[in-house]
Amino acid sequence: MGRRRQALHGAALSLLLLAAAAHAQQTDPGDAAALNAVFAKLGQKALSSWNISGDPCTGAATDNTNIDNNPPFNPAIKCECSGGNASVCRVTRLKIYALDAVGPIPEELRNLTALTNLDLSQNYLTGPLPSFIGELTRMQYMSFGINALSGPLPKELGNLTDLVSLSVSSNNFSGSLPSELGNLAKLEQLYIDSAGFSGPLPSSLSKLTKMKTLWASDNDFTGQIPDYIGSWNLTDLRFQGNSFQGPLPATLSNLVQLTNLRIGDILNGSSSSLAFISNMTSLNSLVLRNCRISDTLLSVNFSKFTSLNLLDLSFNNITGQVPQTLLNLNSLGFLFLGNNSLSGSLPSSVGPMLKNLDFSYNQLTGNVPSWGNSQLNLVANNFGADISSNSGLPTGLDCLQRNTPCFFGSPKSSSFAVDCGSDRPISGSDNSLYQPDAATLGAASYYVTGEPTWGASNVGRFMDASNGSSIIYSSHQFLNTLDTELFRNARMSPSSLRYYGIGLENGNYTVTLQFAEFAFPDAQSWKSRGRRVFDIYAQVSVRSRTLT
Repeated sequence: MGRRRQALHGAALSLLLLAAAAHAQQTDPGDAAALNAVFAKLGQKALSSWNISGDPCTGAATDNTNIDNNPPFNPAIKCECSGGNASVCRVTRLKIYALDAVGPIPEELRNLTALTNLDLSQNYLTGPLPSFIGELTRMQYMSFGINALSGPLPKELGNLTDLVSLSVSSNNFSGSLPSELGNLAKLEQLYIDSAGFSGPLPSSLSKLTKMKTLWASDNDFTGQIPDYIGSWNLTDLRFQGNSFQGPLPATLSNLVQLTNLRIGDILNGSSSSLAFISNMTSLNSLVLRNCRISDTLLSVNFSKFTSLNLLDLSFNNITGQVPQTLLNLNSLGFLFLGNNSLSGSLPSSVGPMLKNLDFSYNQLTGNVPSWGNSQLNLVANNFGADISSNSGLPTGLDCLQRNTPCFFGSPKSSSFAVDCGSDRPISGSDNSLYQPDAATLGAASYYVTGEPTWGASNVGRFMDASNGSSIIYSSHQFLNTLDTELFRNARMSPSSLRYYGIGLENGNYTVTLQFAEFAFPDAQSWKSRGRRVFDIYAQVSVRSRTLT
């Protein structure tokens, strides 16, 4: 009996010691004060799961709870404790993600000097990215993506020499990238797309030889894409929507580990060939859209690209025929070759995965093979007038060829009105009857109304996000119009959406386009941080009604 009491007494003593140790483990007072101030200024509240009894570094902040992709733990922190029974805990991770935190970055953030991971993305932070960020020299992963930050990127970022990943995408920054970014020798991921930067890329970035991922699309970078990009260890490179000049650097051919390459909109300069991609056989997605490429498809042995799922070479000057080897790729699902100078007839078969093919605005001729359930856009080529009846394609394509007259000498209408995305006709205040436009338009598709009086074609794929539909709906009431019902639905297109008037009388026409924005709300929210950038053109056909 005495031994039993002694054992129980020992157990009680152990529990007491554990409790005492837990009580002695406390958050560094400076970190606690800084964290409280940051939360107060950004309108956030600490969660009880990691703020037990008012001490931040407790509970989920110090156990093995994973805070990544874990919505219940947001905002969240992680701490590291040291010092034995009287351990002091420092805040090493801070996440305030997609909570619409509003305001400038709090000054007190500079006091969290033990931070290695900071995620303030998808909020509505305003003002500059402060230079004191450069004082957080233990930082390894840092994201301010999708906010409303402005001003130049601070050169003090160059002090964060342990950085592995940096994201400042989708903000309102200005000016060029600071040359000090070249000091970040450990950097593997850099996300600067849609951030507002301009000017040439600094030569100092040549030192970032560990770089694996660079997203730099939708800025105003100028000059040529630097040769040093070819010396990096890239697997994902995105350079669309800038102001680069050609030619594409030959050193890109060294990037044989790339799985994703997207370059677009080379505005001027010399043309390029396709030779540099010959050894990039690990590619899953290849986009070289509007890159001033002058070449033939036969210059690359596409049979080696056994993982290629998407190929977009549209808006270039690619000539010659479409090779059968390209269409036979077992992995290829999306092929966009529109707006080139391809000629001849199409091959007789396609691979099992190839369901979306765009050959619009070329010089193709001959018969159209039957390719089963594939979506095929052949608008503005030189196929015969009986193209639809012989190919199993949607009717009306004969009205959408370059040199095939439709209703020649017998015009059918002098006007038409369309409510894009609508599923029913709507009478407008201008006395026009707006026809519905609810047809499913995929990544390479077209349709023509049954009369026919008009048609539409769509090209492009939503690469990173899609709800599976090309039509979206809004319940928002637009007060500054007499025709709010016209703005209930909208048709989305990731690349090119064209409407055609068919059988119109010769004469002068007034084209009226009405727009309303309802995808991006007018609010202090990260959801408002999109940009609507697009071109509109109206093209008039000649008297014989040929498409040019």
